Amino acid sequence: MTGKRGAPQRAVVILGEDDHDRQAIKILVAALRPDLGTGIQTLRKPMTLVKNVPPERLPNKAQRGGALLRAVHARRPIRCVFMHEDADAVEPAHERLITKIEECYSGLPWPVHAVVPAWETETWWFLFPKALKAARPSWRMPTEYAGRDLGKLRNAKEELKKALLPTGSKPATFKTYAEADSVLIAEKIVALELLAPPWFARSASWLAFVRKVTEA
Repeated sequence: MTGKRGAPQRAVVILGEDDHDRQAIKILVAALRPDLGTGIQTLRKPMTLVKNVPPERLPNKAQRGGALLRAVHARRPIRCVFMHEDADAVEPAHERLITKIEECYSGLPWPVHAVVPAWETETWWFLFPKALKAARPSWRMPTEYAGRDLGKLRNAKEELKKALLPTGSKPATFKTYAEADSVLIAEKIVALELLAPPWFARSASWLAFVRKVTEA
């Protein structure tokens, strides 16, 4: 027998540096992997994983993160862990950070999958202009990014705020993108069935995320 009837579903834990990003990632993971059901949960801490952490402090950081996860595991067995941290740099910076996160936390007894957007999670939202427009109809649809290599965008959050401004609007008075909008955008991506390729533009860090989720 492979399992017991009534046994709790194993948890998929998402942790990282921002609550809005964690919730958005949870929505995307659930849509990419509906087999996970209600087993996905977010963890508020640790807020920082490896970025800007001195090498000599990384073992302690991993130990503290492991203790938090073991507390979760004591209540509900863990299946795997997704760890989010923005690269804050253009591609291929995400590759180095993915490796660093997964190596730092390799001692955990569960598979660890790093979620690293380049530059920030907002980089990925450029892939889905229809979802942006559906999230806030007052926003301009940034179609000029079609086919571009989004991994080379710098300061993606600020770039997105400017890209969504309709012609003639004043930034001081127009309600443009805020980090809290990430959850709504993720919901619209799923509702509009935009997760399947081809996507509007190119992003190697997005492809890495999708691959890790589908293969986890």
